[in-house]
Amino acid sequence: MSSNDAFRVDLHGLVDLLSHNLYSSPRIFVRELLQNGVDALTAADPRPGDRRPGIMLVGSDVSADGRMHCLDSGVGLDEDDVRTFLATIGGSSKRGHDETMLGRFGIGLLSCFVVTDQVEVLTRKGDGHLVRWIGHEDGTHEMADPPVADDERAAWLAKGPGTCVTLRPTTGTAHWLTAARVTELAKTFGSYLPYRIVSARGAGATSPVAPTTPPWRLAGRARRRECENLARQQLGVEPFATLPVAVPEAGLDGVVVILGQQAQAGSRGGHRVYLHGMLASENVPGLLPDWAFFARAVVDSTRLTPTASREGLYEDDLLETVRAALGEQIRRWLLRLAATDRARIGQFLSVHAVAAKAMALDDDELFETLLPAFRFETNTGEATLPELAGRTDVVHVARTVEDYHQVAAVGAAQGIDILNGGYVYDTELALRAPQVMSGLQTKPLSVNDLDASIRAVPEERLRAAGPGLERVRHVLTRLDVDVELRAFAPASMPALYLDDERSRAAAASDEVAAGADETWAALLATMRPAPTRPRLLLNDDNQLVRRVLDLGDDELVAPAAESLYARALLAAGHRLRAADLAAVDHSFLALLTSALEARDG
Repeated sequence: MSSNDAFRVDLHGLVDLLSHNLYSSPRIFVRELLQNGVDALTAADPRPGDRRPGIMLVGSDVSADGRMHCLDSGVGLDEDDVRTFLATIGGSSKRGHDETMLGRFGIGLLSCFVVTDQVEVLTRKGDGHLVRWIGHEDGTHEMADPPVADDERAAWLAKGPGTCVTLRPTTGTAHWLTAARVTELAKTFGSYLPYRIVSARGAGATSPVAPTTPPWRLAGRARRRECENLARQQLGVEPFATLPVAVPEAGLDGVVVILGQQAQAGSRGGHRVYLHGMLASENVPGLLPDWAFFARAVVDSTRLTPTASREGLYEDDLLETVRAALGEQIRRWLLRLAATDRARIGQFLSVHAVAAKAMALDDDELFETLLPAFRFETNTGEATLPELAGRTDVVHVARTVEDYHQVAAVGAAQGIDILNGGYVYDTELALRAPQVMSGLQTKPLSVNDLDASIRAVPEERLRAAGPGLERVRHVLTRLDVDVELRAFAPASMPALYLDDERSRAAAASDEVAAGADETWAALLATMRPAPTRPRLLLNDDNQLVRRVLDLGDDELVAPAAESLYARALLAAGHRLRAADLAAVDHSFLALLTSALEARDG
């Protein structure tokens, strides 16, 4: 024999689930109370002569009975509504209404149990009688007799229909129900709501909460000024620019704030989203395209769909439409800025160059418009590509920072313009530049390209320096580097360390294999790139190098050779291996010891 039994609900456990998993903070109870009131006002017919505010909040420290009250002058509930929507978990008084009503009264009311153990509802629908319902944290509830006539809630409802929700302070959460806290939260969540909302201050006085006109709906200079204030006060950022935006198909308007400080690439900063004037969340991700990590948005929408907690947005087609539309408006702003204000676009790129470069590589129009404004590191100073085109026939592009540092000084001395393409996107931008910039040639640089600018040493000189060169080679044999004697400018540079990506990859593979077990070491050996050895070019035009080569069998040969090697490595910006660090340490201590011994005689 079968029977149908209803689930028993542990309301305390459900509230704990809500507070720790659905809602981000206890403060959302104010938003839910406001939302219930707004939905009740939306459903109500206008009542001529009713001068009550749409919603009045009364903190526990200013109320007559020491409890917190939220009173609205909306449509109200009758006894059947109360039994249906308040006594049924998951019930909602808003089912069947249009999309302007976000609330689910029965569900929203549960959020109040995050800050109280008892919720009391006193309500009247139309010209009907007062209905009183009391819900408890343990899941029980009852219908009760209405309060006496001098109760402040009864006085409110005597003037017309509406609903009063009352929360009782409890130990540990009472601070949430005070007038100051409730007013603060009401302004945070509801200042843009279209209804008159006030907060009681005691002795019959009230302070306004809403309506406040959103800054982006102001006109002229006031709009810009208030949008900048919004960026500072609500987003906590210093704005570079503020862009009013709109997406009509989503009933959306707002402002996009271009950050005045650098943002991390790949970060999806949270955006401030209002729905029908109610703050849904201060940290909604994904409202803007991923590439727009240099911007934050504050928007209000009448059509975007909130998640169950009403603190986020459903990822649906409409949200994708909004994301694309807002991205296009940012893109158009950037194009206008580049075309009309060279100084301002320079300021933007000084902060957000990485983001702009990424956009340019994916967008031909942005590429052509922004490319002349990008600044690149070169061996003759920072420059734009048009500036480089005006002073050289060919710009050599070093693909890595290591390659650039190896040859920058030598290239400058030889009159070769070298661009550091080792920073993100710079190589791709520079090598594509001739497609849109006539008169500019760019080519990838290999460290071997400088060989033509590095002179061979005459045979007679090479024979004379041969013994000294062999001694240096012997000292540096364990460091896996080929030592050559050449001549190049500037003469102040004693040595030049040259390697390529293959030699760096081989060195990295050897370093990993040294710390691996036999199996991994064997596997890495099979994957090791074809061996190429880096070169250390000693500069025969440098007097210090000549003195080192003339040392004979002096004990200073080893530390001197190691010092030349280490200096060349550091000048090229290379990471020092364990063997390199040992050479630096040995050369430093040996030279220091020699200097001290020479002083002591």
